[in-house]
Amino acid sequence: MDTIKKEISSGSAARLIYGWLLLSVLSLGFAGLFALLIALARTPYIGELLPLGRDYIYVGLVGHVVLAFVIWFLAFEGFLLVYTSTFCTGRALFCKTSGFVALGISSVGVLLVVISAAFALGPAVLANYVPVLQSGVFFAGMLLFALGLIITVLNSFAGLLFRRPEVKEAEVKKGLPVESFGMVVGGIGILVAVLCFALSGYMQYSTGKVVIDYERLFWGGGHVLQFTNTIAMVTAWLLLSVTAIRGATAYELPSSEECCKEDDLSTEPSFVLKVLYSLFLLSIIPSPFIYYFFDTSSAGYKESFTLMMQFGHVVSVVLFVLVIGGSMVKGRVWRGKGPAWSAALLSMALFIVGGIIGARIRGINTIIPAHYHSVIGAVTISFMGLFYVVAPRIGRRLYSIRLARLQPYVYFAGVLLFAVGLYVAGSHGSARKTYGTEQDLAQAGRLIGMVIMAAGGLISVTGGVLFVVNALATLLGRSTKA
Repeated sequence: MDTIKKEISSGSAARLIYGWLLLSVLSLGFAGLFALLIALARTPYIGELLPLGRDYIYVGLVGHVVLAFVIWFLAFEGFLLVYTSTFCTGRALFCKTSGFVALGISSVGVLLVVISAAFALGPAVLANYVPVLQSGVFFAGMLLFALGLIITVLNSFAGLLFRRPEVKEAEVKKGLPVESFGMVVGGIGILVAVLCFALSGYMQYSTGKVVIDYERLFWGGGHVLQFTNTIAMVTAWLLLSVTAIRGATAYELPSSEECCKEDDLSTEPSFVLKVLYSLFLLSIIPSPFIYYFFDTSSAGYKESFTLMMQFGHVVSVVLFVLVIGGSMVKGRVWRGKGPAWSAALLSMALFIVGGIIGARIRGINTIIPAHYHSVIGAVTISFMGLFYVVAPRIGRRLYSIRLARLQPYVYFAGVLLFAVGLYVAGSHGSARKTYGTEQDLAQAGRLIGMVIMAAGGLISVTGGVLFVVNALATLLGRSTKA
């Protein structure tokens, strides 16, 4: 096992893992910066100093959403692909050069996205899933980021297929660890989402459309990316549960070869979990074929992906919660003091809240954003918790373990209040995507809901800032190997 320890703790795999973690945290940090600029755009006098004046709010919103809910998630999934294909399997990178080139390409892409939003280089189009700026710089950035991620997916797959574990045969557990298997499914989801984007663009272009409808362009692939984000979240739950069950804190971690052992969930549940991962493919694989049955302008096109979102992975995720949560409760992880158990359980709780709210969606109102902010928040908490676990394994001592223990609770409380506020307002008829005086807060129910939402937003932003500060201080501070 010495070869694996050396490769993971100080070799190219660790450096690549570090790079993807840094890119993901920086993306979240820039997302917070654009959230601040949105607030400034609404501030008298100060708003006039921004590019486009008060209208900058729409450009800032694109920058915030793309960085917080697209790039942050996918960059972290880039880390997970490298981590689960090397760290968890004992395999070296298939091609080190390709791995670092891919990271570099994606990093340049993120930089271009930030520049295009910071300087308002194009008008904003607030399409669902991937809002855009109609600017060549923005589109170049998104394409470069996607290209780097695709190369990472293929490089990780090649490593699993063609690299042998660098340990004795007797020490290798047959088959892929659950987490590695899960990210294979997640990687397939990323590739299928890209294919859906391409098919949607081609279908629109082939019909003679000069102007592409971005809502239709990103609708199908955007749904597939939500499946991928859910898969990554579940994978984070698994990795966090192993650390929590072993009673490890961020400074007392299992050794590298123990981190992804399946023994904590036993052989039978591990097989069950792989089956549950496979169920996601029932919604992912058929997605491209929808483009051959429905025109992208038809109601059937939108409804098909909506139905797959509603029913395609609900059962699988609920069973994941039962198996993983049950194992954590059985292991009495509530006695632990590290962030692993709190992040996992809080993420599960928030996802369940999002599911319950989603089941109560009626019409077009703020119950819809209440649902998806809960789900998005659940993914984010799981990623934050996993960062705290992984950073020390690649030689980065957490800047503040006390802050790491507190921060998941702050963020959870903020997102929960935010979602509850939107739900209350939506239950009293508050329309979705209305701002300012258009919200019509004369009704007490709407006003109370929006006040709760505002309080939750402030708390969740505080939780996000605490994470970014702690994470950047951890990554940019002195290495424990120094």
